[in-house]
Amino acid sequence: MPVTAFFVAFLATLLAELGDKTQLVTLTLSCRYQPVRVLAGSLTALAAITGLAVILGDYLAALLPGKITVLASGFFFLGVAAFLLLKKETADSEMQEPKGGAFLQAFLLVFLAELGDKTQLTAIALTAAYGNPLAVFLGCMGGQFINHSAACFLGSRFLSRLPAAYIKAGSAVLFLLFGLVFLFSAFRT
Repeated sequence: MPVTAFFVAFLATLLAELGDKTQLVTLTLSCRYQPVRVLAGSLTALAAITGLAVILGDYLAALLPGKITVLASGFFFLGVAAFLLLKKETADSEMQEPKGGAFLQAFLLVFLAELGDKTQLTAIALTAAYGNPLAVFLGCMGGQFINHSAACFLGSRFLSRLPAAYIKAGSAVLFLLFGLVFLFSAFRT
């Protein structure tokens, strides 16, 4: 089960973060500052947020019966899929950066942008469903590492060529599949 929790968390986070606001923060800052410092700040913020999420998910797993957490996770994933499919994209206004170095700017912007984000909520739901916070944390961080490393080092040269609609549709399909698997699993027991 830890391997399953790791891979589900990895794939869900990797796809959910594609084109996400935190990836765009990392991308934008790495165009202006040294990419290694931006990546370090971004990943530190993501580790802090993901750590909080798995702690909360672990608490919920201990508090609620297993079938309820699996059902709630299934409905959560279906809700994220619907949200991704129905969400209208809007142009973001210019980002105001706090004073400080590249690491601090990346940390603060990513930390604040990730609060209550779908990937944080995904980490909570997966930890509650699988009851394995370490596997979920490592899976989420693996997906975020690949995603944010790509944003830093491949930057706008390659990521800007991926059609946003395809990324959004692919993420929605993945969340839909995870939701259906969780619901099937809950009703099967």
